[in-house]
Amino acid sequence: MLEVLRQRRWLGFSAFVLAMLVLCVVLANWQWGRYQQRSAENDRLDAALAEPAVPVDDLVEATPDPGAGLAPELAWRMVTASGTFDAAAEVAVRRRPLDGRNGYWIVTPLVTGSGTLLVNRGWVAAGMDATTAPEVPAPPAGEVTVTGRLRPPETTTHSDPPPAGQAWAADPQVLVSGDTPRYAAYVELRDSDPPAAEGLTALADPGHRGLNNLVYSVQWLIFALVGAFGWWRLIRQESRRDGGDDAAADGPEPGVAQARA
Repeated sequence: MLEVLRQRRWLGFSAFVLAMLVLCVVLANWQWGRYQQRSAENDRLDAALAEPAVPVDDLVEATPDPGAGLAPELAWRMVTASGTFDAAAEVAVRRRPLDGRNGYWIVTPLVTGSGTLLVNRGWVAAGMDATTAPEVPAPPAGEVTVTGRLRPPETTTHSDPPPAGQAWAADPQVLVSGDTPRYAAYVELRDSDPPAAEGLTALADPGHRGLNNLVYSVQWLIFALVGAFGWWRLIRQESRRDGGDDAAADGPEPGVAQARA
């Protein structure tokens, strides 16, 4: 077998196989790292959703410039807030697909005693004209108490203005005007008192992620094992064939030749 490996063509082939094996192991390790990272995120998600709802002011402070954003451990926490909806400032956040359909988030500012909190009241499908905001049920009038999931604020990346009544992102820095105190978060509505009118699709709880990364990691390891086994089989077959050719080239033994004569 060592004689086979000394041949130039097998040296090149073996170097190629080795490079592919290293690549497979590196990719398997990267996918495993992603799986571990998302498993940790899943644990934080489960812990957050298991916590009882608390007033939003217990977790987030409303300030005129909430530039720090939302702490990662507060994402998905259930919170409550009381105030009045500012229906005139409601917007439809564009390009929010759900179940393969394009649509909008309906985001309405809730004016509380501490500041303004953006509330994602739900999802609505897009119509034929994407430049026209969809018609949706109005939020409850008067004093209302909402319960929902706390989400990090989005950042507006588009420089061009959206169509009237629409927005690019659930961005408190853009959707809450002036020096009004605002929360560095928005809330995905789960319930309200008084209840909201029907017509919007509530956003479902997030699911776990990462299983596909585990599968990919195992797949890359299998590819590495199959590649290594295939390389060994080819080298072994070539070694046996070279050994058979050498024996045939030496010719029959003298005693055998005399017997045939």
